[in-house]
Amino acid sequence: VEMTRFLPLAGPMRRALLLAAYALWCGFDQVKAETDRAEQIELWNAATKLALAEDDASTPFAPPALQDEWYIVKIANVSVGFMHTFTECNDTSSMTMEIMDVQVSRGSDTSRMAFETVFDETPLEQHDVLQIPEEEAVTGGVKVMAYDQRFANNEVRMKAHINDTNVTLISFNGEKAHTSVLPNPDVPWFGRLRARLSFTRQCRQGVPEIVVQTMRPELGPRVVNLSSTFVRLDKAWDGVEWVEASIWTVQISDVPVNMTEAYPTRGPLRCYRMLQMGLDMPFGYLLASLEEKALALEAAEDNPDRVLPELVYTMFVQLKRPIERVNEARMVKLRVTLKGEKAPPKLELPSGGYQKVTRSKKSEATLTVVIDLQNPVAATKEELAEVEYLKPSAMVDSSDEVVIQLAHSGDEQLHKEGYKVPKGDDIPVRLQPELAYMLRDIVHNHIVDKHLSTAYASASETARTGSGDCTEHAVLLAAVLKARGIPSRVCHGLVYVEQGGSAITGSAEVDANGNVQTGGSSVSGQFGWHMWSQAMINGVWHDLDATLQVPYSVGHVLVGTSSMADKEAHNNHMQMAALIGNLDIDVLDVSHKWR
Repeated sequence: VEMTRFLPLAGPMRRALLLAAYALWCGFDQVKAETDRAEQIELWNAATKLALAEDDASTPFAPPALQDEWYIVKIANVSVGFMHTFTECNDTSSMTMEIMDVQVSRGSDTSRMAFETVFDETPLEQHDVLQIPEEEAVTGGVKVMAYDQRFANNEVRMKAHINDTNVTLISFNGEKAHTSVLPNPDVPWFGRLRARLSFTRQCRQGVPEIVVQTMRPELGPRVVNLSSTFVRLDKAWDGVEWVEASIWTVQISDVPVNMTEAYPTRGPLRCYRMLQMGLDMPFGYLLASLEEKALALEAAEDNPDRVLPELVYTMFVQLKRPIERVNEARMVKLRVTLKGEKAPPKLELPSGGYQKVTRSKKSEATLTVVIDLQNPVAATKEELAEVEYLKPSAMVDSSDEVVIQLAHSGDEQLHKEGYKVPKGDDIPVRLQPELAYMLRDIVHNHIVDKHLSTAYASASETARTGSGDCTEHAVLLAAVLKARGIPSRVCHGLVYVEQGGSAITGSAEVDANGNVQTGGSSVSGQFGWHMWSQAMINGVWHDLDATLQVPYSVGHVLVGTSSMADKEAHNNHMQMAALIGNLDIDVLDVSHKWR
């Protein structure tokens, strides 16, 4: 398709010949890929046969009672931290823990990110490590699943207690713990250790495609498919020497990030001990490789001479044409297109708020997006009935006393302007627009320290500190809206940034390669990844951006929304990951005429 753009219209025969040649080349490449895979499968079968001959057939595989592994983590070939995995199996429980601790650059700030996940499972049966008592089938053999995320100075914790009746989810972010009771999954699944052992059993038998149902703590208490596909045999470092390893691609259902894992093909821990783990990220390839503990910990220490990967400006979408007078425009029409080999096959963007989306008849990878500030989208029946848009959560903790106080801080001004403001949260519909815009201004002015060194603070914490980036603005605005009885949700997507300026301060400059500049305009316009809020007023969603100097502008592309309920964890932000680095945006039309 791209080739046809450069073919002369007067030469249909020439075009036909070139397209035929292109088709032949693609066909050859596909045949070659199929041939290569067939050869790798043969090698895999041979390696499996050899390993089976060396196994002790009289003893079924069981994991070591104690296993402690350390990995160096690199992003774009720069050492940024470590990963640590720990497993302990005894007569009372089977516990697994994973920690990743890395440093990254966010604009001019350096942030440290740490993620810890823990599974506490029932003891393994000696005769069959995958067996779960019938009464525990709905629990996946899991007693407790926990997640702890630390980003900069903020912490998010989640712990799920699972029994044969339900899941009790306790989430903590900021000042309070929030408890939710959820039903057990209605499909069979395994906790992390048994899921790994299920993979190991099938891998040791030479199965090239393996699907296991499990949970990922960072995605909340929901069952996902973990699909592993054998790719090839290769060499991998085992912490001491290079060994033969099987390389697998790993896909988590509904998570658009490509993962790879490597396991030894020989020895007692073949198909079980992970030698390497890789993630194909927009800002560079992340690779965790086995290493000595001391070297792994050293990689996480501060090093002023190390140039860390940059996570903000390198992911901006550059424009060929700017949006003229973006803050004064009523409507903008954009063409949004997927690009690159890493992009998903189909582009999906929602209609919501002031955004309406139509699909191209020619390509599943192209959408026309119209943002019209005088034509908001009505809420659906499902959205009108969604109770989470009013309920507090660990992140959007609208029941917090300081959040409530902030939500009422503009009442006196409304009284002066002649509005009758009730003391409770039963706000008349005619007053809701005025109140919503006032709350946006209150949050914008309350967060006086606008920077990138905070990440994912709760509303209650931001209400007390008055600092943060777009995330904190969006979450706090959603909380004060809820506190006044206005349904709200958080949006993620892209915001228009003129001349390389930051959406936070407007001062940073960035060139076409994502390099932060100190002065001078380098590009005519760009879109950067961003978060804001939506308020449901009289059954219609209205966009509100507390980060910017204006309440909202046409320079926003909505990718997704989230109620930020505890049970969702980071689920609703996953679709954004597939688009980072894979989008082209063209400005088709701009209107400054208001009706």
